[in-house]
Amino acid sequence: MDKRVQSVKWLYLTVFLLPVLAMAQEKDKNKEREAKIDEVVLVGYTKVSKKDVTNSVSSVKADAIKDMPSTNAAEAIQGRMAGVQVSLSEGSPGADVDIVIRGGNSITGSNAPLYIVDGVQMDNALSILSPKEIESIEVLKDASSTNIYGARGANGVVLITTKGGRKKAKTSINYNGFLGVRTIQNTINVLDPYQYVLYQYELYNKAGLQTDIDAFQTRYGTYDQLGKYKDVKKVDWQDEVFGREAFNFTHNLSVTGGSDNSSFSLSLNNVKEDGIMIGSGFKRNMANFKYDYDLSKKVSMTLNARYSRQTIFGAGTSSTGSQSTNRLRNAVRYQPFEGGSTVNVDEFDPLFADQTNLVNPILLANNEIKENGRNDLLLNGTLEYKINKDFTFRSIIGYVQRDEYINQFSGTVTTLARQNNDQPVVFLSKSQTRRITNTNTLNFRKTFGNHKLDLLAGQEIVKTDGESLAMTVKWFPKSISAEEAFANIQSASPPSGLVQDAPKAGRSPDRLASFFGRANYIFKNKYIFTASMRADGSSVFGPGNRWGYFPAASAAWKVTEENFLKNSKTISELKLRAGYGLSGNNRIGSFLYDTFFTTSSDYGYAFGTNVTPGATTGNILANKNVKWETATSKNIGIDFGLFKGKVYGSLDVYQTDTKDLLLLAQIPKDRGYEYQYQNSGSTTNKGIEFSIGSTIISTDKFSWKIDANISSNKNTIKSLGNNASASANSYLYPSGWQNNLNDFLVQVGKPVGTYWGYVTAGRYEVSDFDYNQATQVYTLKTGIPSSAAAANGAKAVQPGDLKLQDLNGDGIIDNKDMTDLGNAQPKFYGGFNQTFRYKNWDMSLMFNFSVGNKVYNANKVEYSTQYLYKDNNMLAEVADRWRWFDDAGVKVNDPTALAALNANTTGWTPPAGAYFLHSYAIEDGSFLRLNNVTIGYSLGKEFTKQLGLSNFRLYFTMNNVFTITGYSGYDPEANTRRNPLTPGVDYAAYPRSRFILSGVDITF
Repeated sequence: MDKRVQSVKWLYLTVFLLPVLAMAQEKDKNKEREAKIDEVVLVGYTKVSKKDVTNSVSSVKADAIKDMPSTNAAEAIQGRMAGVQVSLSEGSPGADVDIVIRGGNSITGSNAPLYIVDGVQMDNALSILSPKEIESIEVLKDASSTNIYGARGANGVVLITTKGGRKKAKTSINYNGFLGVRTIQNTINVLDPYQYVLYQYELYNKAGLQTDIDAFQTRYGTYDQLGKYKDVKKVDWQDEVFGREAFNFTHNLSVTGGSDNSSFSLSLNNVKEDGIMIGSGFKRNMANFKYDYDLSKKVSMTLNARYSRQTIFGAGTSSTGSQSTNRLRNAVRYQPFEGGSTVNVDEFDPLFADQTNLVNPILLANNEIKENGRNDLLLNGTLEYKINKDFTFRSIIGYVQRDEYINQFSGTVTTLARQNNDQPVVFLSKSQTRRITNTNTLNFRKTFGNHKLDLLAGQEIVKTDGESLAMTVKWFPKSISAEEAFANIQSASPPSGLVQDAPKAGRSPDRLASFFGRANYIFKNKYIFTASMRADGSSVFGPGNRWGYFPAASAAWKVTEENFLKNSKTISELKLRAGYGLSGNNRIGSFLYDTFFTTSSDYGYAFGTNVTPGATTGNILANKNVKWETATSKNIGIDFGLFKGKVYGSLDVYQTDTKDLLLLAQIPKDRGYEYQYQNSGSTTNKGIEFSIGSTIISTDKFSWKIDANISSNKNTIKSLGNNASASANSYLYPSGWQNNLNDFLVQVGKPVGTYWGYVTAGRYEVSDFDYNQATQVYTLKTGIPSSAAAANGAKAVQPGDLKLQDLNGDGIIDNKDMTDLGNAQPKFYGGFNQTFRYKNWDMSLMFNFSVGNKVYNANKVEYSTQYLYKDNNMLAEVADRWRWFDDAGVKVNDPTALAALNANTTGWTPPAGAYFLHSYAIEDGSFLRLNNVTIGYSLGKEFTKQLGLSNFRLYFTMNNVFTITGYSGYDPEANTRRNPLTPGVDYAAYPRSRFILSGVDITF
């Protein structure tokens, strides 16, 4: 086992498991603890006592996150739930948060869970919620619990309940606000000025071309003059671009109260945050009003209105595109000094930009202006009618609207502008999605003797509509500002003979009709049986395939209710669970079962003196036979409590088999199309989850609590259906950071996200060559495979060049020598939280970890490969490369002298060929991160009472405190490709920052 994996393992055991196991042996000398297993959780449209749950459910209550200040609710739950991976794709303000439950089931479709907020479906709901307003988060993980929510439940369901007021409670006002600052956590080490010019000297002089030699001397000076670069101040462009102190101001205000028959809650949230990168930032305003009213003893209603308005500023560092969208490159590879050459870094030199493919990163950051805005509106009302003591009818109607827009300006120094006559370009897009949901349920609950029966029948409809419009407007005046361009797109004037690109518009209607039922039976408070069925009809499928049926069943045995354990002093709770169920996924676009035509002047034809718009289909072939993707889940679990609830936890073992995968398959182009959605292939996820917690010490003055979880999931592709060749049963897939680079393998028997490339074998040494003294040419010896075609742009290899392994032994290194280089799937992952309270002081420590996952460091490939351009800086390790020039600047050709010159170097010459993946870039991504440390102090009750307050707490917090990892990039959790097939790729990710803040929590 790798030493880093061992260190994470032993640190985890030392910090968490040993204290828990030790304290479990002690006698209970303190007051009886709260029994965690008696909590109430939300499962399948109703609340259930946790002791009666038969399914696999993870839960986080408000108390667990109330003292953790955060602007993002997803960050607050990171590492807190077994089987739930929460990770930020990168460190930019408002960055996407990935939540994956028990591994990914889909291959080309989304693996995001279904979010239900106060009974209404929403997308990416955690991004529009403040942690302070969350009452509880329940995550349904197995199909026996998710199937009741039907469509999209195959990837898990996240149920979020927001806080409301309390009846018969006086009005209470709470303010929670904090001020903080973010700073960059680490940077990528690059060559210093002297190392940089020595490397450029080698590039310009190695071939002996006089034009190159003269060009070097003009730009940098003669070799004798290069010593001055030892004294040139190094400019860290990463620090210049990402090094500012980014301030955050966050305010949360809530007002709650109630009368005898009503309650209300008003929550307001305001966030203004700078990004560590020039021009980046984030602001958000949210308001949520919740009102409960008892119309009578039998009829009650709840009204909820939520509005969120947020804007992300800045173009960031990357997108899911290729190198052309990589802005990080300029901060890493730009010459590491100001002056000292003919290039003035304070001005834009188009010739230098063309020669180097680089622009001064500060100029570039100020020339790319982007605003990404999003407004969310949620309105929902609930009516509950208690027909009698046994029957309850409930109806929920909800309306969700999301408006999004992007305004992006590319100034004259950007690549996009330079491709369009050096004139600014503007991209504008806007979209709106509207969803209406209506859910009606009838619930019957009855207890008679030793029998308890709970029956639920329901019906639900979801109507979704949306429109989108996007346009790229070119050829603005060079002097125009971003604000002027956004407000006056008519000022763009195409050159003679050219026209603007046609705008793109689309609509996305979606209809879902559902019927469902569930029966829960408890006998003698010992034996619990649950069965459910859901039928979903979806408009995205063609006639005959629209309906999917998803049954499920589960059972539990509360062993501690048996006589042989009822009076046990050690085992206070023990419940065995088992579940089986099916759930469905319909996440594809609308009307893909039929052929539609798009009209545009782009497809026009001449008719007389006019151009008549033509019509064409898209590149996706219709498939009327496509149907529901189905996941079958099996789960066995144990819930336990020891020493009167002092130690509590659960253990789950599961297997999820997904078939009829909704794959966007590549098809032969002889029919005029590139892709087709097919039900093709299957995957399986097997795993184990363990969570444990303990109130180690609990006295009036001091308490110490700890909660932890650890999970392991193994994903395997079982079948690829018609999407792979019959002989290989596999296909290659590109990550997309570099064009035409097929660096992922999709193959039966392997996990999704398998890296595909060459195995690094060091470098070629002088001893690998025959040397011709007369011609001074090195020729590779017979029998030694050449990496020329794969790594060196077909140029003959020389001593010091990168060497790759000839895996098949045919003497030629080509794509037949590519192999499985690992995958992004960790062996296990999890988190643990410790909470301490001493008198009026409190402290919490939140860790999360991952062990055994691999990270594809694509930055490392790019920043250590020469490829096409000179005058690009490189990684610091390139200073230890193979040398061709001695300390006098004279090229060494003699084999003995050349070998002696490189006796103490270990690196290879940066490859001159195109970028490619080899094992050098696949790194161990194991890490242990201290996500959050919070220290708080609360004023005593007597003092706060004198001030007219019920609570006054001051706190200090640090987020992203430290990360123990062997990964050489910015962050081992970076994932910039946004595709289930290409996980774990770190390419041009926005660097993570450390966040230090202090705040106050006051309740009136």
